[in-house]
Amino acid sequence: MAMARSSRAGREADISYLAVSLFDKVRSIKNSNPAVARNIDRLEREIRERLESIQAQIAKLNKHDRELVTVLVINGLHRTADEILIER
Repeated sequence: MAMARSSRAGREADISYLAVSLFDKVRSIKNSNPAVARNIDRLEREIRERLESIQAQIAKLNKHDRELVTVLVINGLHRTADEILIER
């Protein structure tokens, strides 16, 4: 049992290290490209505002319809993000 805990703790430490390393790398990239980073941050805020507008419209539907439309919107957003950010 102690071995299982030790192995799990090791995996969690590895994941934590990877997460911190990735965060540090992204911060370095953003610091090296401040204008691009600012533009991306601004555009992400605009996307968030649009999503809040979409959510406000969805909120006008009955509960059952809200759940279904929410799933479909999320699916569409994921598909669009994949098409634009990954497949191009």
